Amino acid sequence: MGRLRGPSLRLAVFAILELVSARALAQGGPPMVTDDPGTPGNHNWEINVALALESRTGEHLFETPLVDANYGLGDRIQLKVEVPWLVRDAGDDTVGGLGSALLGVKYRFLDESVSGVSMAFYPQVEVGLLDSSAENGLVESGTGAILPIIAQRSFGPVSADVELGPVVRSGSKPRWFGGLVLGGDISAELNVAVEVFAETSSQFSNTDAAFNAGGRWRMGAHSVLLFSAGTGVHGTDVHSAAKALAYLGVQILL
Repeated sequence: MGRLRGPSLRLAVFAILELVSARALAQGGPPMVTDDPGTPGNHNWEINVALALESRTGEHLFETPLVDANYGLGDRIQLKVEVPWLVRDAGDDTVGGLGSALLGVKYRFLDESVSGVSMAFYPQVEVGLLDSSAENGLVESGTGAILPIIAQRSFGPVSADVELGPVVRSGSKPRWFGGLVLGGDISAELNVAVEVFAETSSQFSNTDAAFNAGGRWRMGAHSVLLFSAGTGVHGTDVHSAAKALAYLGVQILL
């Protein structure tokens, strides 16, 4: 689930496959929670349409669908717009509504081929679209932002992505998130990855952390199947650890 929507997870350290090119199968990013420094390439689109689930004790949160559109502006800049339709099922209480919009700009300022490591800055702002969604507890009220630095380095056939940064929201104390992804190519069409990720405050005991595994299957020149599943490993004082996480979607390349 998005970092700024509700009590989702965030602090992570990642590693995945080697970034062959801006149009190659990505390492971090959907279906994983942590991102990578890659961008779509000049005037290219990456549009992810997915169904996602986060299940905790007493409730299930669905994104049905989650639409994540990314556009390459030059070879180093990516523009992002992400909006979900949310459904929360808490037994006798089921409510749905439009989620908050997540707007971001990724700038890759180092390339591994030149510097030995790829790095990007990826500020994102979350903006509420409907007051009713906040009133129904689907999204947090107020404006939020995430300000991560992302790094990637290859180790032979395996590549590692690490993302770390603060989560800030009006009226709340800042928190920190991070993630680590490890992965590699199984074939020309398939790559797989595993990750750990979490969100924490200054009190590390109040940390929401989870494990995730997934992959990408290139179905054609312009489409990739995205899939992942995971589970929580630690919860907070307010929210129990996630029982299940799942993501199934299609990436359209234009």
